[in-house]
Amino acid sequence: MTKVQWSQAANEDLLNNADSLSLVDFDLAFELLTAADSANDFLALTPRAGSLVDATGLRKWRLGQLPFALLYNVNAERLLVLRVIHLRSDWQSLL
Repeated sequence: MTKVQWSQAANEDLLNNADSLSLVDFDLAFELLTAADSANDFLALTPRAGSLVDATGLRKWRLGQLPFALLYNVNAERLLVLRVIHLRSDWQSLL
């Protein structure tokens, strides 16, 4: 099992997105948090499951059917979640 860590930016992304969603649809906000937790567990077991985004090894894992994904790097020691992105945003500018 690979150790999964979340950057401060990723934690803030997740909470900010959940807060915004909760104003419109509490169930959708809860679904985002649940999907992020499930992805965390899955990626700990299968760290290279996400598709490669660039030559640096950055990977992307979609959060269920939601328009959100985790951006992460993985090496022999850990998986680091860098950001939680909305797939329709200009997420490349966040890196």
